[in-house]
Amino acid sequence: MDKTVRTLVIAFAIIGLGLLGYYWVGRWHARGVETAVQQEKDRCADRVAQLEAEVQRLNTELGPLAQQYKGDLSRAFGIEKGTAAALPGETVDCKKITAQAVAFFQYLDSKGYWPGEEIRAEDLFEDVFKKLADNPPVNVGELENLYSLTRNMTHLYRVLGKERILQIKEVLTKEAAVVEPAMAVLYSWLTLCNAGEGGATEPAKLKALYQYACYFLNSLGGRSYLLRRDSKLRMLINYYALLVIDKANDTQLNSYGLDIRPHLDYLFYDINNQKGLLYRQRYLTQLVALQSKYH
Repeated sequence: MDKTVRTLVIAFAIIGLGLLGYYWVGRWHARGVETAVQQEKDRCADRVAQLEAEVQRLNTELGPLAQQYKGDLSRAFGIEKGTAAALPGETVDCKKITAQAVAFFQYLDSKGYWPGEEIRAEDLFEDVFKKLADNPPVNVGELENLYSLTRNMTHLYRVLGKERILQIKEVLTKEAAVVEPAMAVLYSWLTLCNAGEGGATEPAKLKALYQYACYFLNSLGGRSYLLRRDSKLRMLINYYALLVIDKANDTQLNSYGLDIRPHLDYLFYDINNQKGLLYRQRYLTQLVALQSKYH
């Protein structure tokens, strides 16, 4: 009997000590967790304060630049930020788009980018477009021989010539602030407003644009050309090339059967991570719509 009592006492003692130990360990752990949580909160608060200070610093630095950018848009197109062009699928005011295109050409004329040439920017644009349309790149059989590949990689230089290429590069460099809205305006002007001529866009224009969309998206020559450009311009060219291919699908002009689905996801990721795009959210919205259309 005494042995049984001793056993029970020892058992209860062990259980009591175990519970007491569990209680103290629990309190120690809770204090450790509270300390860790508080330290993390302090680190987060410090990080938030640093980020807020950085945002304030950037706002201070970029304020004048933002005003300058807005002024550039007003001078080049007679518009305010964010209203350069409509997305495909939206109602397009071709009268307004044409006015913006004309204002942009006049803006370029005022800068004197082609000294010694008595030519307006609009006429020069039409001349460049005609030369490119009359001399399309190789989109089939590019890799059959080294000669075809080399010609494709130098296609723009051969068709337009050194002087014209240098002028275009100068415009892209000096007018970097308005290149993005200019591309939006000119795309809508060409594909939706038939270059201001009214009526449906001529198939010849779409076919020419289609040739170069395929060139930039799917040929080694075109892709190597884009790799030599800055990331922002490369993304914009790829974006409008995809819109042209989509339009070619809708009008039964996709003669090469180019599949744009692989390009959509890749470009969405690139644009989503690209800073400094004026119409970034519009591009992403349009790409999502195309993904839904083709998947």
